Amino acid sequence: MKPATKRQFLFNWIIFTLVLCSPLIVDSSILFVSERDWNSEIYIMDTDGNNPRNLSKNPNTDTNPSWSPDRQQIVFQRSSGVKGGKQNKKGKALGGNNDIYVMDKDGQNLRQLTDHPSDDQYPKWSPDGKQIAFVSNRDGGKGTAKIYVMDTSGNNLRPLTNDAKLISITSPNWSPDGNEIVFVSWVIGKGAKGKGNKRSGIFIINRDGKNIREITKDSKLTSVESPSWSADGKQIVFAASAAVGKNRNNIYVIDINGKNLRQLTKDANDNNHPVWSPSGRQIIFNSKRTGNDEICVMDINGVNTRNLTKHPAPDYQPSYFVPSLLSVSPMENFKLTNWVEIK
Repeated sequence: MKPATKRQFLFNWIIFTLVLCSPLIVDSSILFVSERDWNSEIYIMDTDGNNPRNLSKNPNTDTNPSWSPDRQQIVFQRSSGVKGGKQNKKGKALGGNNDIYVMDKDGQNLRQLTDHPSDDQYPKWSPDGKQIAFVSNRDGGKGTAKIYVMDTSGNNLRPLTNDAKLISITSPNWSPDGNEIVFVSWVIGKGAKGKGNKRSGIFIINRDGKNIREITKDSKLTSVESPSWSADGKQIVFAASAAVGKNRNNIYVIDINGKNLRQLTKDANDNNHPVWSPSGRQIIFNSKRTGNDEICVMDINGVNTRNLTKHPAPDYQPSYFVPSLLSVSPMENFKLTNWVEIK
């Protein structure tokens, strides 16, 4: 290969690599829920906590936002009013249930994906952008909630979990490769003198509904919440309480094989809903360390904690945009014609 051709090859290969990996270096804005407009709304802010703005702008309760893998849409749950859309004098929904909605990243083009009298909650977009997982009790009462998967259009709904031993399921979250889903379920074991001992645990299930296993069964944690995968798929970060009756959660990390449990926050405040940053070097979560729920960030070893939000109204449920290499949208405007030319 001639020197000039070799230089051109290397240059184009670098450009190709940057295009392929461009989702990893984009400005990954943070979604979160805030009550600063007197009810729960979906907000977005820069990664440094600046420029917060309201996206949902609705009198109903909007929570649990999740990015689509191409960062163009947001899925979330909305607590709708009772049939007929009745509201109180302040414009808030009376009764009603949760359904799944999608909107564009600027808050426009709102679409309702589910419409069922039962609760549909905790939506999460799959890394390939083709499906959304969520929890619903449409097949029975609260204790019989299951994980369902549907197309992003709201069609082709199917249950993923059918194990009667899994109760009060919450917080499904896809693995980075899209092959597994982590979630929380309550389990009932045998306590002292044969009495039932109820606790929650973190479970992982294959995308096809097979191979369910609990990864926190050897821990002494009694209540776990909101698990989230690391970008490399090797660890789970989550919130948990270490004793029955204690409602003060701390942030923990565990390997996906159930080994190497580490506690990251060690204070008397309530710390919840942790998620990884796209780089895997930080964890963002909401904390009451200042007396009010605020969005905080810390290094993955639990040090260097600082606030991203400082507002008298509660801010919680952060959702970082973590790009997936399964998403091909960054390549839409490029055509690879050969190894040394990109148009």
